[in-house]
Amino acid sequence: MKRRLLLLMSFILLGCMASFAQNMTVKGTVKDQKGEPLPGVSIKIKGTTLGTSTGINGDFTISAPGNAVLSLSYVGFSPQEVPVNNRAQINITLKDANTELNEVVVVGYGTQRKKDITGSVAVVKSSDYENRPIVSAAAALQGQAAGVTVSSASGKPGSGLAISVRGNTSINAKNNPLYVVDGIVVENIDFLNPQDIESFSVLKDASSAAIYGSSGANGVVLLTTKKGAAGTSKIGVTAYTGFSNFAKKIPVLNNAEYLALLKDLGQTDPNIATTDWQDEVFGTGKDHNIQLAVSGGAENNRYYVSGGYQKQQGVVAPADYDRYSLRMNFNNKPKKWVDLATNLSFNRSEFVDITDNAGVARGGTILSALTSPPTIGIFTADGRTYSSNPNQPGWENPMAAAFGPDQKSIDNRALGNFAADFKILPELTFKSNFGGEYQGSRWDYFLDPYKTDYGRSNNGLGKSSSTSRFVWQWDNTLNYSKITGKHNIQALIGHSMQESDYKYTYDEAKDYPNDAVHTLNAAKTKISQSTTMSQWSRRSYIGRLNYAYNDKYLLTTNIRYDGSSRFPKDNRWGWFPSVSAGWRINNEEFLKSTDIFYDLKLRAGWGKTGNDQIGDYDYFAKFDPNGTGGYNFNTLPKDNLTWEKTDQTNFGLDASILRGRLGVTLEYYIKKTNDLLVDVTPPPSSGFGSQKYNVGSMENKGFEIAVNAIPVDSKSFKWDINGNIAFNKNKVKSLGEYTSNLFKGDVYERGNVIKIEPGHALGSFFGYISEGVDPQTGNIIYTDLDNSGSIDANDRTYIGSAQPDFTYGLTNNLSYKNFSLNVFLQGVQGNDLFNASRIELEGMYDAKNQSTAVLRRWTEQNRNTDIPKADYGVTNNTRASSRFIEDGSYLRLKSVTLNYSFNKSVLQKAGLGRLNVYVTAQNLFTITNYSGFDPEVSVNSPNGPEMGIDYGTYPQARSFIFGVNLDF
Repeated sequence: MKRRLLLLMSFILLGCMASFAQNMTVKGTVKDQKGEPLPGVSIKIKGTTLGTSTGINGDFTISAPGNAVLSLSYVGFSPQEVPVNNRAQINITLKDANTELNEVVVVGYGTQRKKDITGSVAVVKSSDYENRPIVSAAAALQGQAAGVTVSSASGKPGSGLAISVRGNTSINAKNNPLYVVDGIVVENIDFLNPQDIESFSVLKDASSAAIYGSSGANGVVLLTTKKGAAGTSKIGVTAYTGFSNFAKKIPVLNNAEYLALLKDLGQTDPNIATTDWQDEVFGTGKDHNIQLAVSGGAENNRYYVSGGYQKQQGVVAPADYDRYSLRMNFNNKPKKWVDLATNLSFNRSEFVDITDNAGVARGGTILSALTSPPTIGIFTADGRTYSSNPNQPGWENPMAAAFGPDQKSIDNRALGNFAADFKILPELTFKSNFGGEYQGSRWDYFLDPYKTDYGRSNNGLGKSSSTSRFVWQWDNTLNYSKITGKHNIQALIGHSMQESDYKYTYDEAKDYPNDAVHTLNAAKTKISQSTTMSQWSRRSYIGRLNYAYNDKYLLTTNIRYDGSSRFPKDNRWGWFPSVSAGWRINNEEFLKSTDIFYDLKLRAGWGKTGNDQIGDYDYFAKFDPNGTGGYNFNTLPKDNLTWEKTDQTNFGLDASILRGRLGVTLEYYIKKTNDLLVDVTPPPSSGFGSQKYNVGSMENKGFEIAVNAIPVDSKSFKWDINGNIAFNKNKVKSLGEYTSNLFKGDVYERGNVIKIEPGHALGSFFGYISEGVDPQTGNIIYTDLDNSGSIDANDRTYIGSAQPDFTYGLTNNLSYKNFSLNVFLQGVQGNDLFNASRIELEGMYDAKNQSTAVLRRWTEQNRNTDIPKADYGVTNNTRASSRFIEDGSYLRLKSVTLNYSFNKSVLQKAGLGRLNVYVTAQNLFTITNYSGFDPEVSVNSPNGPEMGIDYGTYPQARSFIFGVNLDF
């Protein structure tokens, strides 16, 4: 009987289990919060790979167990899990994720939701570049934000990058944006470890940058460093290694071709060596990086501590850069009404330089590698002294230029701030942020009296300089935030103080008894000794009001009242206001019935900002030492000196469609700079040279497009695109009543090649028009513009412009299962370069080696050519002319990274939170018509009035990196 009862119960149990496991047909619809059907929603049975997707009307049918859970996912909506519970009909409503629109963005002295911003603010997060091995923090912005141009003046290890936001606004003041790290203003960001940075916010227009007043004319770059997250402590290790080289060589003459050229020049060379100087000088660089970061803590006590080491060994030895970094960030909440934050960092950089941006006559290593005779060796017969050009004593070979000096720069930076945020009332908080930056730098140089021609001519040469700089800042702000019904009000008032102390010393001496002691005290003759000290201070009052009605109508006003010691007493204070408005059209009733726009916002704003980045005592009458114990009165007092002022009007449109899968931002702006500092030359009878006065004006107009798209988003494959393009037109409007033009951009022994004049852009090249080679004489024919019958300075004209028509960047992120591929392209179109290196390489007026282009040179047997004849001692064929103007446009594969991330299930068994390995190629190829090494480099700052000149500049290297990211 018991056995029968047990058997019956077993059958009943099995039947119940079968009924539970049996699939049922489930039908339903999926809609958004507006009640509109959602096609293409992915529906999976949780724990399985089985699933379906909704049709055009949002309907679905799926076969699932009665106790199953349906997992739904769709771009722009929060993921959702719905139990079946034996229901045959299920109607589901998905909620908007709004993660991007509700994202908090760092702005001046606070934060705002992205959807509430009415100005032009570009955001770049660490996730956008975390698998790109970058040395300079500014490189994270390159090609990532429309209107933000990041350029490299030089490819030397440790070289900083120049950032320009919506064009250049100044001739004599700085064109760099203002940099703010965790609320503290810093001089530059080259010293920072990029792996410690969480995000960048670039305030591009005046309506957003006016909160920084007299320092915001060139835009503002806000950096937020990484903080710890509450929960389990995490140990992160980031490491990579790799190598680099130059992507191209410049073909130059071999021994036989060089000797033939010397014969045409009437010179000889007794040497018989065979040296390929580019092979000797351009080697293989090395890149190494390792960082250890520890973060975590409880909800009320969080920490982030990191230490890193970066090494960049140059392609051209001995160029070398080493950076040591340490950062400690702490966030504490000892009471419910107070939040404390402490951010401390120390960075030490060691830099071994080589000379570039110069010809062989001035020790330029790059041009020396191209122009040194291939017939000489590295050393002379004694094996100790470096060889030189036999036809021009004093012209060192490139190995002498690079390895002759013993020199190094050391830069120590400490940056820190302490912030306390007090909650006085639920709507009212007070924040105090005190911090500072200290910099101590030293450079030592020694050239022994034996190995080089220059060292022997000076009997040894020593140089030394040191810099000490300390800036402190104290900000106090009161913040009010209140939501009442449909009204959202946020207000801020505050006070800021900033002071700086700067000291600089330089010493130079010669005549050393030997090479045993390198310090200056061993030298017999002091060449020069100088010391500079300066101070400046600033006091500021700030205010901001943000108002939003019904999440549709947005208004932001800023005002700053700045006082600066850099200006005379009566002109020391100034107002910098701004106002901007936004209309979130997608929240209007007439658009709620459509699901085309996920977000649609129209913005407009105006603001005034200033540029006070001038000398600390420019308004004083100044006397300069004349070297004989007396002083010369060289600088007139300027009682009306003031900051350059920039008014900017901005119109913007933000659109997000296809449930956030496609986002477009359009911007148009007009920037007008007045009170531009201009060099004015007084009458000769005054006895004074040029003086700077606020008499000029300049204009920038531009249009920007930024696009973010997700073409594919499936379970195993995802593809997202980030692209931007920016058009900017720069024009000088006035140089004042007494200055018709200015000349800039000096090229060695060829004069200035850039002219600044009303009606033209900064960076406009000025010179002669080359019509080619005269078949009869072999000389360059220059256009006689004034029909005077001779060629002189009056025949010069505008021959090109370094200003591009547009700049652009395109980033593709593709991921398939555990693999991801990042492809970043960056380019510039429509700019010209003045290739001054070709003056040295195609001049044929002395005994330097030349490029193979001169094999086409004019001879009696080769009269129809584009290369003039060889003519020793005659430089007429190398005048600054259109002959050396080249198209500087380029498209560069800036980086491509292939990454593999290991499965979490595998990592958990090993006690790891993350493990991914990657390989990156940087500057893999460049599409350009430019004949030089690199179209991106510039002798002078790429964001200044003398941009676009290449004269033996160290090119950027092509590198291959292998890395790993590991979290415990």
